[in-house]
Amino acid sequence: MWAQFFKLMIAVALGTLAFLYAFVLIVDPYDTLPFSPRLDRTAVSTNQRFSYPALAASPRFDSAVFGTSTTRLLSPDDMEQAFGGQFANLSMNSATAYEQQQIFNLFMAAHPTPKTILFGIDVSWCESGAVPAKFTFRPFPPWLYDGNPWNDALFLLNFSAIEQAGRQFATLAGWRDVKYGRDGYTNFLPPQSDYDLAKVRNSLYGDGRPRPRTAVTPPPEGYAQYRRQLQFPTHVYMDAILAQLPPTTEKIFLFVPYHHFTQPAPGSREFARWSECKQRIVERAGAVENTHVLDFMILSPITGIDTNYWGPLHFTSEVASKLPSLLTAGIKLKQGQNGLFRYLPLAFPSP
Repeated sequence: MWAQFFKLMIAVALGTLAFLYAFVLIVDPYDTLPFSPRLDRTAVSTNQRFSYPALAASPRFDSAVFGTSTTRLLSPDDMEQAFGGQFANLSMNSATAYEQQQIFNLFMAAHPTPKTILFGIDVSWCESGAVPAKFTFRPFPPWLYDGNPWNDALFLLNFSAIEQAGRQFATLAGWRDVKYGRDGYTNFLPPQSDYDLAKVRNSLYGDGRPRPRTAVTPPPEGYAQYRRQLQFPTHVYMDAILAQLPPTTEKIFLFVPYHHFTQPAPGSREFARWSECKQRIVERAGAVENTHVLDFMILSPITGIDTNYWGPLHFTSEVASKLPSLLTAGIKLKQGQNGLFRYLPLAFPSP
């Protein structure tokens, strides 16, 4: 009797497992399996590292934005209006330089001659010293980035994949709202009705007291030598990125507009690090045709106004909507505009 009961339980367990696995393979939560049914899937995972490989490989796009959450608010619609083409926003929360390179590699494999590429440059590209970690605490699925969709099925028999398949199924059935747009964009900010300037200023200044950054004068001893000796190990990834892009691609490096109090004080060692990072990126960009570097990480009418921000790193949707047109103006004129940003001159004569 017990033997029969045990066999029945094993059969039920195996049957349930087979059903769930078949469900996941059919629903294809990450939209990467070459043999799954053609369904109108969308990105459902809250971790963009799982959601965006399918978008990166999609033939619908010829242009893309890469970066962290500091560029996630750049709307593909606004970018298309400014630059033309079909944009995907593939920026991922807290993405390391390595992770950004991985999603870029996927995009390039599917789009060898992209029209426009924009990289948002923030702290992930300007860490100095030892090689930073490739990953964050967020899971990163290397099997979605290996260029072989046929082996993805081997990694889909787990609780996470079953959960995401459930979300994808609910979205397909219309029972669940779409989290991301079909171009990767979503406005992740709270409703404007929740905006509280006092709370924002506590986040910006730590104590809610608005004030400027006080310059360090004179700079610390050995300032110039410290700057010359800085090493930026993530720039190896940037070299690999630039090497893949053809001359016809318009390449834009955007130093994102951190709030002015988050930026380091002039004359400080942190200021030296950021200044040297900017210079090294300009040198790299200057060696590649059709490349532009625009620096919004300065004290400006954008970064100097508290109401332009929800926090030290994240500006408002209104600011985000203005950036694409400012970028096109800066690129066209090869100069800054009204103190809002700097166009950093390159050695290579951009067309």
